[in-house]
Amino acid sequence: MPSPLARAKHNASINPQFNPSINPKVNAAINPNFNPRINPTRNTRIDPKFNRSLDPLFTPSLNPTCNCLLDPKQTRKFSGLYRLTPESELLGYVVRTSNPAVLLLFDKELNWTAYAVDNSREGYNVFDLEGNWKGFVLKNQAGGWNEFNLEGDWVGFIAS
Repeated sequence: MPSPLARAKHNASINPQFNPSINPKVNAAINPNFNPRINPTRNTRIDPKFNRSLDPLFTPSLNPTCNCLLDPKQTRKFSGLYRLTPESELLGYVVRTSNPAVLLLFDKELNWTAYAVDNSREGYNVFDLEGNWKGFVLKNQAGGWNEFNLEGDWVGFIAS
């Protein structure tokens, strides 16, 4: 029997197409384009450009190029979170930092590609390494998170 993650695309607890309560295209309350409290361009408290303590580019303790304990190439410590496509193929890894509001995203080759900042509503906003807002992550009903681009398209999920 395939694991539940292998069936994620057909699992209503994970796939937002089958569950409107976790679909930002249907549920405006969880869509940062319609909810200013979770939109970093409208809420400076969750925008790393204004709140530098959330920006690993300006906070060395959160930056894997400065803090080798956060770099999966340099340490065996790993938070146990995986980034997967909707088809359950490995996209990369997630590393927790000393600040629970900041997660680091790595690709399959363990290159740091992005970071996520807590939106204070059980989700995260995803930024590239230039600090540009690229998407968001929302809790799903399987105990993980779904990752979306700014248009609200489901691009993957994060699971342990």
